[in-house]
Amino acid sequence: MAVALFVLSGCSVVANPRPAVVHEPSLAPGGPVGYVVCTDAVTPVELDTRTAEADIPLGLSGTPALGNFAVTTSGDGRWAYVVTSNGVVSTSAASPTGSAPLPAGATTSTIAGNPVQPAGVGVQNVVVPIDLVAQEARRPIKIPGEGGTHAIVVLPGGRTVLAASGSTIVPVDAVTRRVGAPLDLGPGHTIFGMALDPKGTTLYALVAGGVFPVTIASGTAGAEIPTGLSASSVYSPHGIAVTGDGATVYVVGQAGVGQGGVDFGGRVLPIVASTRATLPKTGFDRFGIADPAALAITADGSSLLVVDSANNWVNPVPLSTFSAPPTPVPLPQPSGSASISGTQHPTDIVLGPGRSGAFIVVGFNTVRPYEPGSQTFGRPIPVCSGAASMAVAPAP
Repeated sequence: MAVALFVLSGCSVVANPRPAVVHEPSLAPGGPVGYVVCTDAVTPVELDTRTAEADIPLGLSGTPALGNFAVTTSGDGRWAYVVTSNGVVSTSAASPTGSAPLPAGATTSTIAGNPVQPAGVGVQNVVVPIDLVAQEARRPIKIPGEGGTHAIVVLPGGRTVLAASGSTIVPVDAVTRRVGAPLDLGPGHTIFGMALDPKGTTLYALVAGGVFPVTIASGTAGAEIPTGLSASSVYSPHGIAVTGDGATVYVVGQAGVGQGGVDFGGRVLPIVASTRATLPKTGFDRFGIADPAALAITADGSSLLVVDSANNWVNPVPLSTFSAPPTPVPLPQPSGSASISGTQHPTDIVLGPGRSGAFIVVGFNTVRPYEPGSQTFGRPIPVCSGAASMAVAPAP
């Protein structure tokens, strides 16, 4: 498959490191912080004390659909970046993408298989830089592409941000704010997640039914690796993860489109990074219909942590017994509520540094700490409304 090369200002997508900055007094919380993105704000969560701080408003207009926004952070903890949409439409009629409504009588066309809003609708995909020292959002950067904005990553060095915009991967120079030529994965390949290998040389882009490996140095995509898995209904950017040694890529999703049986069964698929061959999947059929939203790999590489948005559980899957996952661990019911299946909807899971454990975004307005070793949960941490994804950063 022929794909375009994405570049920044005529240069390689791998830009030079950021220039040195003057370190003004930081307003960021001390210690590691989880930044949770919502429809119109980001909530910082102190991971050591498990305390939410004041929201950081994104300063955007309109309300993106749930899951149509993602967040990432730079390695030095100095910046966060949100990919989302900006703008207001005139009516409440839903568009085919579910990402924004259309005005009365309007129709859509398609570019690269993704529905395109008609002229005058006023919705623009953007990247919002957030200064984590000042704890405030900067002016949004307009990016090309139409459709969902479900994933974003920062390359090593912190200079280049790669944002998913429909079926395209858009490079943004974080210092100059210049936008490079996007890499288009082609019709029907809306990007639902992205993960970098540990060296930052290969990006893996998750689409419905497949994964595209992208070589960072040249900005070119290899042949699609078929997975046979649909994307989660909550569009988590962390439905794909790479092991610490870069040897294996893991993808979660659903198998089948029918009703009952193995259809709609949750699956985890390993991909060998060096050969791009797929290995046998594991699944959760014996635990009922599942919609695995996201996964994380433990620091020692011994287990996967998979969260399911349909049945509200987390499953710590030891790689030593990968073919036979253990019984899932149910999330605690919200205080004062009856036991109702399918109401919490975990959408993401990330690991904190050291022994801080894992953190699950649930219920669209809560983060739930989780200790994989003891399989126990901490108290819920209230965050901004519409929470969908989370990224961890050290104190700047």
